[in-house]
Parts: sequence; C-alpha cells; structure tokens
Amino acid sequence: MLGFRTWVAHNDKGFQYGDKRVGELNGVIPRLADERVLASYEDAVKAANLIDCIWFKNGKLMPAVMEVEHSTGITSGLTRMKNFQDLGPHLADIRWVIVAADEDRAEVMRKASVEHFQSLNAKFFPYSAVEELYDLCKRRKLSNKSVNEAFLDCFMAPCLAESILN
Repeated sequence: MLGFRTWVAHNDKGFQYGDKRVGELNGVIPRLADERVLASYEDAVKAANLIDCIWFKNGKLMPAVMEVEHSTGITSGLTRMKNFQDLGPHLADIRWVIVAADEDRAEVMRKASVEHFQSLNAKFFPYSAVEELYDLCKRRKLSNKSVNEAFLDCFMAPCLAESILN
C-alpha cells in the first residue's frame, strides 16, 4: 500500500505465499547489499540479514525496521534491531517496530524500555492492529494515496512513552 521496497529476512524468503515463495514476490528485495542507503555499511548489511522486515523508500530512506516476535523472544528482536542501528546509517524517521501478540504488550514495553534499547524508541504493533489495518485497507480498497506513514503510526504504540506512564 505504501509503495516501499521490502527486505524480508534471508531465512524467510523460501516460505510459500500462494503460488510463490516470499522472496519472489513483487517489491521484495533479493539482496540487501544492493540497497543504496546501505552501500557503505557492510557490517550493517550482515547485522540486518536476519531482521524480519525492512522497508526502503526512494533508495535513500528506511521508514521502518520490524521484528515479528512469534517464535523468538522479544529481546532477540530488539537486539537484532539495536545491532543494526549501531552499525547502519543514522537516518531520521526510522521506525523500530516490534510486531507481537496483543498479550505480549507489557513484556514488549518493559524490554524496549531497558536502557540498552532506549535509542530505538521502539513502537509496538500488536497482531490485532495489523489485522485491523489489513482488513480496513482491503474492505475500503484504500490506495497508497490514502494510506501514508502517519496513518500507519496510528496503529502502533510508542514503547517508551507507555512504559514511563506505567
């Protein structure tokens, strides 16, 4: 919907989605090292190889780096993102996002608030919000003109702000 090119973790590219493998889908980046924004960051490319999803825009921006925590721990996802942040380009407006089950909210907030991870200013994108966003876009036939990054942000909760309030 947003027109981003998407990196999918190297180990997830072989999963079947319909009649294609995920790595063969339109808009999925075959090689992370080919992205211009990462061209000078060889160590960052290695660190990002197993990150679940990275969005690229215009060859110059990374609007979001996302870890989907379904089978691995939240800390491992935060650690992968933090390593990538430390080694990669320091760009403005990168969303560092943990996508996880709704019932994991408190744990995501607590772990993302640990001092080591605070520079991520992580956001929590619960499964229910992912489903709600997908259903809304499908049902209303929304185009990339009506779905923008600000709209997407409405479905995510900032981890630091919420954990400070609790």
